[in-house]
Amino acid sequence: MPRTLEQIHRDDSDSSTLRGLVSVLHDKLQLRARYALLEYEAGAEGRPECSELYRALSRIESDQIARLSAALATELYPTDF
Repeated sequence: MPRTLEQIHRDDSDSSTLRGLVSVLHDKLQLRARYALLEYEAGAEGRPECSELYRALSRIESDQIARLSAALATELYPTDF
């Protein structure tokens, strides 16, 4: 059964590497969750350049989240990946 980020952080507290990966992934997930609202607000204010910037930043965050998730999965389950 998959573990939550909080469980990984708690259960692997002796590993600075895992704590770092979990922490950065958590922060990036929170930031990415905000981009849709920021994009909408910029569009509603008539600022299409800012709206497109938020959209682009969201895509970049998605790529980084995928890379962090893969690295974390490799650290947690090295024989499966």
